[in-house]
Amino acid sequence: MASDVSIANRALTKLGADRILLLTDETQAARTINSMYADVRDAEIQRYNWKFSIKRTSLSALVAAPAWGYDYQYPLPADYLGLVQVGEYYARSLYNKTAPWSVEGGLILTNLEAPLKLRYKARIENAAMFDPLFVEVFACKLAMEACETLTQSASKFDAVSQGYKFALSEAARQDAIENPPDEYPWGTWLDSREAD
Repeated sequence: MASDVSIANRALTKLGADRILLLTDETQAARTINSMYADVRDAEIQRYNWKFSIKRTSLSALVAAPAWGYDYQYPLPADYLGLVQVGEYYARSLYNKTAPWSVEGGLILTNLEAPLKLRYKARIENAAMFDPLFVEVFACKLAMEACETLTQSASKFDAVSQGYKFALSEAARQDAIENPPDEYPWGTWLDSREAD
């Protein structure tokens, strides 16, 4: 089971640096990792749809409507890092279409009525909940971010960068094996391929 310190030590080991006992140790390695740990963790969770971080909720609309453009506004959850799905609309499936919502100032603005069903990427602070493959990706990214400060080595940065890319590909491959793909709604491209 992962912990913040075990992940930090995994990153430090990749750099050939000394291990730490606590993130608050009075060493350069601990100070460096501690200064970036939460930001790098949140960025890596936000970057991909990690299954351990996806949550579902139903949001109630705020009493006040947006100033213009939409009929309703909903407050985002406190642990929100990114959208996966709003109602029946998947965020990833709308690249060439206008989404029926806008995320602005900690709110979702939309014409969709309450309760608004939402799947989102959540901030997960408990390292014991991390997927083992995420732990490897996260440790590699921490090593990349700390490399200049702790090693000043371009070759070490290249090595951990390659490790990061490999860890990401392994995580994506395992996710594809374990989980069925999300069912995206049919769109004009798919509809045109089904036409007789």
